[in-house]
Amino acid sequence: MMKRLLALALLAASLMASSASADPYDQLPAYGYPSEAAQQLNPYDAVPEVDPRWCRFGGYCPRPWDYRDEHRDGRRWEHDEGPRLPGMLGHETLLVDCGRHQDHGDGEHHDGHRNDHHDGRHDGHRNVFTSIDEAAEFAPPNATILIIPPGEGMTCIESVHIHKPLTLATYGGSGKAVIQAPQGEPCLTAHIPLGDSLIIDGIKFIARSREAPCVAVEAGHVTLRNAQVDSRGADWAFDVHESGELTLEQSRIETDFSGVHARRATVEIKNLDIDIAGRNGAAVLNLGRTDCLDRDGGTIHGSVGLALECSEGSVESTNIIGASIGVLASSGTRGLRLTDIKLTKPDTGILLLPGQLGMVTVERSNIIKARDGIIVAPGAESQITGTVISDSRDTGITTFGAGALISSNKIVGAEDGIRMLASQAFPPPMFPDFAATPIIDSDGGGPVVENNLVANAHHAAVRIDGRFGGEQHRLHGKLMGNTLYVERPGECIDDTYNDDPVRVRANTCNRDRFPWPF
Repeated sequence: MMKRLLALALLAASLMASSASADPYDQLPAYGYPSEAAQQLNPYDAVPEVDPRWCRFGGYCPRPWDYRDEHRDGRRWEHDEGPRLPGMLGHETLLVDCGRHQDHGDGEHHDGHRNDHHDGRHDGHRNVFTSIDEAAEFAPPNATILIIPPGEGMTCIESVHIHKPLTLATYGGSGKAVIQAPQGEPCLTAHIPLGDSLIIDGIKFIARSREAPCVAVEAGHVTLRNAQVDSRGADWAFDVHESGELTLEQSRIETDFSGVHARRATVEIKNLDIDIAGRNGAAVLNLGRTDCLDRDGGTIHGSVGLALECSEGSVESTNIIGASIGVLASSGTRGLRLTDIKLTKPDTGILLLPGQLGMVTVERSNIIKARDGIIVAPGAESQITGTVISDSRDTGITTFGAGALISSNKIVGAEDGIRMLASQAFPPPMFPDFAATPIIDSDGGGPVVENNLVANAHHAAVRIDGRFGGEQHRLHGKLMGNTLYVERPGECIDDTYNDDPVRVRANTCNRDRFPWPF
């Protein structure tokens, strides 16, 4: 009797433990390297054995439309057919090892072992996918594909095409999985239904082609986190087409061309590093009027770190080194916010262009050793606040008749600290191909420049100049409550070429050099 009671107690305890561990939400790990998905399995465990009945080495894998569909003889594919790991959060998990040997077709591996899968026996090898693209074709929607990194596996040299919501992540604890694009092809192309998501977690991409971007998002929502993109020589490292959504978190992009491009997209970018080694190449952009239709385009003769055309959302805590233009931005309907952006040694730090009804907000940013810190084009509704621009070779901030609010910024060291120019003078000489972009006339209000510190300019702390094409043009705006430092023979405010003076009031002029840094 005691033995039966003891057995029942052990059985009940076992059932309770099994029930407790069945809920995957009970044991979700904290976010960390290499990926959230991979950490749901123990990365230091041996790669598990999986069912060898499908996707043998070099064998046939059912196409996505085969999965769980009726077979021609009336049978259905069983739920456990195919090589997959234990499921995560109710979704299936597949494993990819690009270092596994393929079949020769005669049943023999490259390493000389016979392949006995054809008769249903297992030969002791780990049976996994050897291609991410194959795994993505076979995987059901919302599945997780875990990729074994170099060291435990090998670099995956392929171009991956995703057409459904999936998660790609690194499996194991030795580093990031690596996807290297073949010559002339992208590393990854995502064309998934709007509303669905592709999550890329803890993976490194490598591209060496000028013919295609490293990662192209044609639709849907793509999240890239804890990842690295090395796209030296590529077109764009990351290119998001119209209607796409992009989330970039805790990632790094290294390129000698251009970084991230998004058009008519929703973006959420945080903790992104972009290093641009050169200023070569040309970034072709389709910047139209305020409705952001593809009318007249423009070309930047050089690299662009972050180009957001007619886009909305936010960019936070991003660091960009180099580039002809650090950030090029025009707003979508709901506005675009740039916060805590650090730009080091670009030719132009930030170029703001006309977009849709929204406003571009630049706040608490830092631009160091640029030729021009910020340029605001005609019609570009914008706010620039709490930003530090130091050691510019030409200008700190230039506005071309735009309705911009420039407030509470520090601009130290430049030929001119702030320039207020006529809208007709846009584009400046460094952007010759933007001459085709229609000029948006000012609404008559002009820029409001107030409560800024402008110091150590060589020519003028503020220069107001309405000249263009041998004519004097009307300028509007306000210059109020600014603190200006300038050494002789420089001027605090140069408004020699302004027939209709901008309203100037309550500015403080100091004929000294401002101590910088503090």
